[in-house]
Amino acid sequence: MGRTRKAILSDLVGFRTITPFGDDAIDYCAHFLERIGFVCTRLRCDDVSNLYAKLGNHRKNLCFAGHVDVVPPLDGWTTDPFMLTEEDGKLYGRGTNDMKGPLSSCLTAIRDFVTTTSSYGFSISIILTSNEEIGGSTGTRQIVEFLKNTGERITGCVLCESCSRVTAGGYVKIGCRGSLNVDLTSHGYQAHVANGNELGNHLHSFVRFLHSFTETPLDGGSAKFAPSSIQLTSVDVGNDVRNVIPQIATAKLNIRFNDRWDVDGLEAHIRSQTPDNIDIAFERLGYPFIGSRDEFVSFVCNAIENTTNKAPSVGTDGGNSDALYIREITDVVEVGSLITGAHIVNEFITEEELGKLKNIYLGIINHFKDLA
Repeated sequence: MGRTRKAILSDLVGFRTITPFGDDAIDYCAHFLERIGFVCTRLRCDDVSNLYAKLGNHRKNLCFAGHVDVVPPLDGWTTDPFMLTEEDGKLYGRGTNDMKGPLSSCLTAIRDFVTTTSSYGFSISIILTSNEEIGGSTGTRQIVEFLKNTGERITGCVLCESCSRVTAGGYVKIGCRGSLNVDLTSHGYQAHVANGNELGNHLHSFVRFLHSFTETPLDGGSAKFAPSSIQLTSVDVGNDVRNVIPQIATAKLNIRFNDRWDVDGLEAHIRSQTPDNIDIAFERLGYPFIGSRDEFVSFVCNAIENTTNKAPSVGTDGGNSDALYIREITDVVEVGSLITGAHIVNEFITEEELGKLKNIYLGIINHFKDLA
């Protein structure tokens, strides 16, 4: 049956695929798939490696998707982040959770199905990129444009992304809130601290504004989305001197907003709440969306319940993913590992989670013939 899930994960972790570089890992996956009959199309764009692989040429096409790139490990690791290390049932390494672990489970599920099933009447495909963590136009978006231009059809897609807050494979993510970065710059007087009362210290009012703004709910959520969330990510004055009030202070926020807002309306609301001495700059990163029709969501949920004897929860919580692009061509949902384990120091996944995800992905393939 070939290499085990753990061996495949060890191979993948060993590739130093700090985003957006991932040639070796993409080649590895392509060779793995070619050995079981897939036709692989590599789509390189700048430094980014992309892959679309497909087995068969049937009307129905079940697609899996993911990425091989990882964020930098930074400091604090107690193991080599690019060598899979096992301890007490936990497999440590950068990308074990997000998302080389789920990918290894997906690859073994596909291999086990293909090598043990003689006739199934549908195609299986996979989309992979080395540029998901940064995102942009050179990753999965390139594959989506290629599929549009070639007329390739996909019936539905399962993105093997870290997304669950309950248990590996126990959550089906059907969409995502929008994402808006907000940069604030407060202007005031530079002065000696002894004159702060007379001239005014804009840092005090800036801090009060930030507290009020972040603590005031934007909304109460909607039918398929949680309430919008405001998170403060940086506050800085660039001042190491204790007896000077600086002239400028900055803050950075990220807002995850639901479908009760459009971006223009949200930006207008923020401007209306912000004092005149504070400049605002926005960066639009995404918008709220539902990635799948109910029929495909129900199919995936039923396949998971038939495999695990427990119905998964369904929602739109969590971070952005390449589902934003895949939804342009087909129904897409996310099923994967625990999002709380993504990007952490000493990132890990358990062998139990790997096995559960493999069985879930295999169950989705086995039940795909039931999807009309």
